[in-house]
Amino acid sequence: MESKNLKLKNDLRRCRFEHNEISQQRLANAVGVTRLTIHSIEKGKFNPSVLLALKIAEFFNKPVGEIFYLEKD
Repeated sequence: MESKNLKLKNDLRRCRFEHNEISQQRLANAVGVTRLTIHSIEKGKFNPSVLLALKIAEFFNKPVGEIFYLEKD
């Protein structure tokens, strides 16, 4: 795959739903960002830093690749 045609996607919404339907605010508080940041990540408007992606994955006790993945644009 050519990297210029790839886009970072995520299953953050599904993870929140599967984790007792926690709110964006609760996740944001747990990983040290704003609710708007979580919202923007979910909508694909903001790509998290590696550190933030790791914090989110740790919160859900999942590998990063189960939450964030590349998809052809």
